[in-house]
Amino acid sequence: MSAESQSRDAVRRALDPRSKPTPSEDVKSDPPLHWPTITPLAAEREWPELRRWVDELRDRYPGVDSYVVPACWYEHESLVAALQALKDHERVAYATTSPASAGTDWHRAFRDLAALLRQFTADLRCGHGPEYVDRTTFDDFVVEDSARRRRRAATVALGHSETMTG
Repeated sequence: MSAESQSRDAVRRALDPRSKPTPSEDVKSDPPLHWPTITPLAAEREWPELRRWVDELRDRYPGVDSYVVPACWYEHESLVAALQALKDHERVAYATTSPASAGTDWHRAFRDLAALLRQFTADLRCGHGPEYVDRTTFDDFVVEDSARRRRRAATVALGHSETMTG
C-alpha cells in the first residue's frame, strides 16, 4: 500500500465516527496519575496540563468558585489529588470506547468530588479572592515543586530516608 493511500485511510478512519481506536490509541489505556509518585520531569509536564483542565472546568461550570477550588488549589495535595482524579475520570468517561452512560457517571463523580473539594477548601481556610491566580505564582510553584521532587529523588537514590527532605 502506498504512503498516499495509507494517509487517506488514516484520514478516513479519523473522520468516521464509527471507527474505534485500537487499544494502544485509546485514552482508557493510560493509567490514572498519582501526583505523590510522579517524577520531576513528569510533574513539569503535567502541572500546566492540570492547570489548563482546572481553568476549563471553572469556565464550563460556574459553580466551581473559590469555595470549591481556591486560587491556591495547586498548593494543597488534597485538592490536587481530587482534581486529578476528576480529570482522569473525565478522560476515561469520554473515550471513544466508553459506554453512553459514562458521561452521567462522570457527572456523578463531579458532584461528589465538588462537595469533597468544598469541604477540603473550608478545612484549609484559604482566602477566597479572585477566581484566577497570578501566572507567575503558579509558575514559581511548579519550579519549587520540581526542585523538591529532585531533592527527594536524589535523597532516595543516595540511600537516605525520604523523611530527611523538606
